[in-house]
Order: sequence, then structure tokens, then C-alpha cells
Amino acid sequence: MEARKKVNRLNAPINKKLRDKIKEIATNEKAREAMFKDIHLVEAAKATDQIVVALDETVRDLFASISRSIGEMRNIVWVNPDKTEEQPISWLENGAKPEKRRMLGLGGKSK
Repeated sequence: MEARKKVNRLNAPINKKLRDKIKEIATNEKAREAMFKDIHLVEAAKATDQIVVALDETVRDLFASISRSIGEMRNIVWVNPDKTEEQPISWLENGAKPEKRRMLGLGGKSK
């Protein structure tokens, strides 16, 4: 992807308020560490199109579980390109419209 110039590097700002909320709400240190490891994905989504495309179902579930307490995370769309039942390719080809079933706070928990 790098060689084909398909990667758009974004310097998304660190969202200290969001990080503080996660630190406060996380149920344990292991969950907190997992979310902080991938918080840059949520920060980049918030700075752009509200979409995360990632394989990690564990952190997706963690973010989904706290999104009910953190309103700014509810509308983050999370899609796993490896889950055929999510139909990621057709979803992307059709404009990647935000669907409630893909949003962290509205059903975006993995099954």
C-alpha cells in the first residue's frame, strides 16, 4: 500500500478528554492498555470520516462496551475486513455509508 501511494498519513490530534474518560471507565488495567494501544484508530476516525477498518475484535468489543458511557464514540463505525458476514467490500464499494449496525454504540459489537 505504501509503494502504491495508497496510504494517507494523518496526524490526528491526541484527544486527551477521550483518553481521560477511557482511563476512568475501563473495567481493568488489561482493558485500558488494549484500548490505549489502539486509541489512535478512534482519534483518526473522529478527525476524518468516523470510520475504523480493523481486524481486532477484542478492542472493538472493548470500545463498544464503553461507548454507551462516552457519547462521542457511539457513532464511530467499525468494520472488520476479514468478516465476510459484514460484507466489507460491498459496503465500501457502495460508499461506506454509516449504518447503525456498524456503530460502536448502536450495535457495533462483534458477534
